[in-house]
Amino acid sequence: MSGAANAVKRVALMNESARLFRKCGYHATSMSDIAAAMNLNKGTLYYYYTAKGDILFAVYQEAYALLDANVARIPGDLPPDEELAAYVTAVLRTVASAPDVIAVYFQEHPWLDSSLSAEQAAVVHEKERAFTARLQEIIQAGVRSGVFRRVNDRLLSVQLLATISSLYRWRLAENEASAELIADTVLAYLYEGVLAPKR
Repeated sequence: MSGAANAVKRVALMNESARLFRKCGYHATSMSDIAAAMNLNKGTLYYYYTAKGDILFAVYQEAYALLDANVARIPGDLPPDEELAAYVTAVLRTVASAPDVIAVYFQEHPWLDSSLSAEQAAVVHEKERAFTARLQEIIQAGVRSGVFRRVNDRLLSVQLLATISSLYRWRLAENEASAELIADTVLAYLYEGVLAPKR
């Protein structure tokens, strides 16, 4: 089988595995379950992925590949408030584009270090650190320019990511238009708060 055909098959296996992991849980899904769902014998499955953890790592890599592609769409030199909005929208576009992959990402995250090899877990943690750091930088720039009031940039970035990451459970973002609408709503809450104006 050619390299291109191998790559296509690996992606198909990863996507089917994500569906099973989301439905049944990573630990409750066996390699035999995945092989059966793909009409493969177990030996053939091991040709593509030598361990179940390698499939989970592929799911995490896919999540970040999609996120990186959406972040790459953000224009340069935006003011901080628009850049922050664009990053939130990029995350929600990612949620909308691959619901099984993103659900597994967050669903299995508490067991990341025990499910993946140390090297694989380190890759995921570094990607998360870099993305959170970029959000902090945007918030810091907004504070310096007076666009945002003085806030704890670390706390705000973590809170913002926690809010966004919970949305996959509700299947709110099913397409790009929906993702952008939800981003606008989340940012309106963030920027304006929920208190009614005093009369």
